[in-house]
Amino acid sequence: MNISRIFSTILIGLSSVALVAQESDPVLMNIAGRDVTRSEFEYAFNKNNVSDGQTVEEYLPMFVNFKLKVAEALAQRLDTLPSFKAEYKKDRDALAEDYLTDKDFIEDEAYRIYAKDSATVGLDGILRVSQIAIRLSQKAGEEAVAAAKARMDSVYALLQAGASFEEAGASIGVPASSLRPLEIVKGQAYKEFEEAAFALADGEYSAPFRSPAAYHIVKRLSKRPFGTFEQYKESIIKMLEQQNIRKAAQMKKGFALAQSMGGNLTPEQALAREDSLLETKYPEFGRLMREYYEGLLFFEISNREVWKTGEDLDAAHAKFFKKNKKRYKFDTPRFKGAVVHAATQAVLDSAKAHLAGKGTDEYRAIVEKHFMNDSVRVIRLELGVYAIGDNKWIDKLAFGQGEGGHVLKSLPFTGIVGKEIASPESYTDVKGAVADDYNKYKEQKWVKKLRKKYKVTINKEVLKTVNNHN
Repeated sequence: MNISRIFSTILIGLSSVALVAQESDPVLMNIAGRDVTRSEFEYAFNKNNVSDGQTVEEYLPMFVNFKLKVAEALAQRLDTLPSFKAEYKKDRDALAEDYLTDKDFIEDEAYRIYAKDSATVGLDGILRVSQIAIRLSQKAGEEAVAAAKARMDSVYALLQAGASFEEAGASIGVPASSLRPLEIVKGQAYKEFEEAAFALADGEYSAPFRSPAAYHIVKRLSKRPFGTFEQYKESIIKMLEQQNIRKAAQMKKGFALAQSMGGNLTPEQALAREDSLLETKYPEFGRLMREYYEGLLFFEISNREVWKTGEDLDAAHAKFFKKNKKRYKFDTPRFKGAVVHAATQAVLDSAKAHLAGKGTDEYRAIVEKHFMNDSVRVIRLELGVYAIGDNKWIDKLAFGQGEGGHVLKSLPFTGIVGKEIASPESYTDVKGAVADDYNKYKEQKWVKKLRKKYKVTINKEVLKTVNNHN
């Protein structure tokens, strides 16, 4: 036997397989030394572009920027952090459970319970009833029993005279909340209660009767048949999960896997082996786990580089606003100041006098100094920069529109203090917009840096075949 010839034949065969795979899923780009296949790009494009309506060319820079951030996270070894590993494992374990569980076993068990309950209910169906009841101990003496019977007889007389069920119950102190409907099926209530309820027609009520627990008058409201399996399936499965059905379903899956793997493994070992093969055995699972993996890296590196860098954001936002002030304009005038709610007109006038001419950033300190010296609250501020429609009190008192807002019971005197402005004076006047723009600015600088640091090559011929290669 010529071993070298056999080995050469194997190599040729493997090369042929590799060529076929390469042709069916060619490399579309290389980012920071890592290949990205056409199928990987298509998966991301088709999943993330459902509503945006972007073209491949429009989506491409976003994809590249995402991959560059992931590359930087890997370069910083963020995937080795214990917190990252724990979060990724938690996500993977949750997703892997569906592949390592015999779901048919769970559904079959749910249906078995449904069929049993359905047979129990049978033709009798489910009754919806209301009841007036006087509780009685089974050891109650003759005097207590006679008293309860007399009270229920009086309720019954009221019902026969035309009183409503609620009115009749109230006559002996039974609150309306105790009359709320309940559902019963045969075999789940006292025999005396079931016999009385099932003998009625919808809308009828029974004569007083005694069960081991109470004296009752029951009113039948409606009857319905037992529902379909689909109606009860979710609730039954939730009940089974509380009884650890998934563990049993995993063991059943483990036995089946052990048999398919030759019968030499325990169910636990077979499950562990299957778990290790999920990414390669099920492409959709592999794609989803890569998405989770890279998504966690993306958020971790973005936090460090853009969102939570530890800098003094107030100072940074103020500086950014000053440099880009022309960017921020109001389409209509704004009122910058506060709505003041006060306990008396004197307190309101005093507050307005103290705050007049002061910066809005000083308002709260001034109010705390002059009006918060005891336990009784005499003033309340609503600070902000308001456009017409943002606050009803501002609409009325600053812009002369509308009837004003809600009058507070404990602080019934309302006024405003501040001024009308045509454009933002400080970054705090447009704080949300400045924060968003500053983050975008930092991200753009970061991406520019990553573009210089890492090499990106794109096969434009393969790019033309995205979603167009069948």
